[in-house]
Amino acid sequence: MSKSFQFNLILKGILLASILAMVLSLVFGVLLSYTSLPESTLVINIIYGVSVFIAAFITAYHAGTRGLYYGLSVGIGSILLVLVLSAILWSDTPSWLKIAEKMIIALVSGGVGGIIGVLFPQS
Repeated sequence: MSKSFQFNLILKGILLASILAMVLSLVFGVLLSYTSLPESTLVINIIYGVSVFIAAFITAYHAGTRGLYYGLSVGIGSILLVLVLSAILWSDTPSWLKIAEKMIIALVSGGVGGIIGVLFPQS
């Protein structure tokens, strides 16, 4: 276990969170197309939270220490990525309430995922 803070793990975690969010969104889109499930922001927030949680868990597991720091870093990085992409792709400015909602989801799920990831023993 390395004691120094590894930024490459954080970048991999942000990339993993993005890929997971896209895959889960694709699965949800297929479910929306072929079933009568209603589209809601709750499901979108769950997808975002689960993807950040899993990415923070895996990042902290590989780091082996400082789970909260790694988890929060993955959460902050994913928030920044969402903000940058939304600024580039949409002309409308997002509401502060939605930004705050995404920040809370990412920080809580990233922090919890990081803490739990450190608790699992490495083989």
